[in-house]
Amino acid sequence: MFANNDKKVIPGEYEYKWVKLERIGKVLKITFDRTKQLNALSDELESEIHLALDEGDADDGVNCMVITGNGHFGVGYDMANEPGEKNVLDPGRFDTVGDFIAFWQEADDAIVRRQLHFFNLKKPVIAAVEGYCLGGSMWLAMASDMAYCSETAVFGQPEIRHCSNSTFLIPALCGRQHASRWLYTGDHFDGKEAERIGLVNECVPPEKLMDTVMYVAERVAKVPHLSVRYMKSLIMQGTLAAGLASAMEYTAPISTLGHTAHSKEREEFMKLAEEKGIKAFLEKRDGPFLPEPMGPKSKVK
Repeated sequence: MFANNDKKVIPGEYEYKWVKLERIGKVLKITFDRTKQLNALSDELESEIHLALDEGDADDGVNCMVITGNGHFGVGYDMANEPGEKNVLDPGRFDTVGDFIAFWQEADDAIVRRQLHFFNLKKPVIAAVEGYCLGGSMWLAMASDMAYCSETAVFGQPEIRHCSNSTFLIPALCGRQHASRWLYTGDHFDGKEAERIGLVNECVPPEKLMDTVMYVAERVAKVPHLSVRYMKSLIMQGTLAAGLASAMEYTAPISTLGHTAHSKEREEFMKLAEEKGIKAFLEKRDGPFLPEPMGPKSKVK
């Protein structure tokens, strides 16, 4: 969980296990393929996603990249633990409180660097979102140059419900008030709402999602790559210079405070996770919020 792998790759030299790469003309399609876990972000999957992005960025035959998931886009970071195991948020996993805090400082710094990785790539990345797009998986879509989703996509930042926090990328895209509605509650919202508040470029029927994304990606890929590179630099580095860089620097220590803070609720969550596993943890966390305002769990009572 929370990979910290900064090595670069030469195109074609790495054999991927958790992502699939497909070259379509000058577009590199990167598909997350940890399907049984709904593409929850493990160390290995997260590392491979960023290695694949670096590979596409270094490939002279690629002018644009697309990221998507096999089935669901992703349900966030993999926090799973079996009954009898301590959860990653439990300080009892560590010898000292200092070790616990140091782990989360390093992890949260790495998470911010991962998001900023998208800003420092030379080539555009377009996210194609289907199914669940929750937690840290949603950050991948928000860090992309563009994002498109299907009408059946489900977005959310449910980590707020277990004493954690999200990323400033979301209010940067949709504004403070829209962000506050969804980040203060962790509620699920659908693709149409994501489009309405400006988190995605367009929401389309599921059967049209990939065609829509590839149409845009292929048009981007037709533009001289140096022109796109300079335009991306202007947009992304300008956005950072306008204030996003400072906000993202602030995100890491706030995240560490959230991940290491002690509370009665956190203690109850950790005890339940250790005794009964992650499923019981999630049921206790999300149960009081059912039915969700939107998405498939809006029908669950």
